[in-house]
Amino acid sequence: MIILNSATDAFNLLSKRSAIYSDRPFATMAGRLMRREKSIFCISYNDRLKTYRRLMHQSFNPTASQMFWEVEEQEARILVESIIASPENLVEHLRRNAAAVIMKISYGYPVTRNDDHFVALAEEGIKIASMASAPGKWLVDSFPILRFLPDWFPGAGFKTKAKEWGQTLYEQSLEPHTWVKEQLRAGTAIPSFTSALLQPSDGHSVDAEEEDRILWSSGALYFAGADTSVSVVKTFFFTMMMHPSVQRQAQDEVDRFFASEHRLPTLHDQGAFPYVQCILKEVLRWAPASPFGLFHCTAKPDVYKGYLIPAKTSIMANIWAMMHDATVYPDPFSFDPSRFLGDKPQADPRDYAFGFGRRICPGQHLAENSIWIQMVLSLLTMTICKPLDSSGKTIEPEVAFTSGVVSHVKPFKYQIIPRDTAALSLVRQASQNST
Repeated sequence: MIILNSATDAFNLLSKRSAIYSDRPFATMAGRLMRREKSIFCISYNDRLKTYRRLMHQSFNPTASQMFWEVEEQEARILVESIIASPENLVEHLRRNAAAVIMKISYGYPVTRNDDHFVALAEEGIKIASMASAPGKWLVDSFPILRFLPDWFPGAGFKTKAKEWGQTLYEQSLEPHTWVKEQLRAGTAIPSFTSALLQPSDGHSVDAEEEDRILWSSGALYFAGADTSVSVVKTFFFTMMMHPSVQRQAQDEVDRFFASEHRLPTLHDQGAFPYVQCILKEVLRWAPASPFGLFHCTAKPDVYKGYLIPAKTSIMANIWAMMHDATVYPDPFSFDPSRFLGDKPQADPRDYAFGFGRRICPGQHLAENSIWIQMVLSLLTMTICKPLDSSGKTIEPEVAFTSGVVSHVKPFKYQIIPRDTAALSLVRQASQNST
């Protein structure tokens, strides 16, 4: 295993030599035993993966992703209205928003409740994937020969668990896919990533192999985007609470826009909010949602800086270390959006946060847009403050994060105070008009 702590080394290997470094190590538990060889997260760099990425790129590139702006704006308005109505359920609202955006884009499926059936399935899938891929948890990952133990053998319960989990994950992708097919047959399907691919514009009939690739591509979207987006927006709320001066400066920017335009900001207005854009960059840098990304591995031997790197060597990009490199980001542990302003802004963390080379996140532009509109509307309509105890004294939250493939700020107390009533009125009006 090789761990890359430098962004320069990561670019040199994972991007510039992507023909060598775009393979994926195939875990025994989360991959082979759970039959996830077709999953975009586990699959080797082959023709099937190229098909997945081509399908996603044609729908989610910077230009094509604009067709989903209306969905992201609508759900962001519902989000801020829900948070103000019941601020104690902040995390549940964030999860519902992420699910609603992804499910509408992927399947045309409308999520209307926090306890929606498909959202519950996807949440269960995220938990399963996290448990199955936990480093060091499964002995069979260290000693793959154990996969040959009979299912009945003492200590081989992991094999039964792998079969159950693998089938559950597959069915969680199959069920919404089947729902779209039923909607297409009934003539009631809402345009989506899946419906567009099942009814291609050139009119050809989709065969079983093509449909299988569509199913696995669509199924990857929720797992790739929902949990990471929640992590980023949750960190945004935490940092605004912890840094009231940053929050006030951002609110001044959005207030000036609202006073001038007399309307809610949209994704078309991103250029009017340079400081909010800097906050988004700093959130991604200060607490990267995926601190280590997903492993790459070498397809063949390579030599770098005098070191021989054998074929099938696992390569980890330590994104957290890159984001906290003091030579790139002076005073790296301070939350300071102004580091991206001025004549010499510091390196854009979006170049690292979404991965590298041919394995870079294909939904990057979707995620950025969805997070940005949630941030802007939240700043316009509410103030996030530190909580008070029973005597009125400010409670200082702990700065702490969970470990795992996706990292979250640990649960924290807060208070949310509604702001401009005119903006809130427009949010409610826009939400009602879209339902």
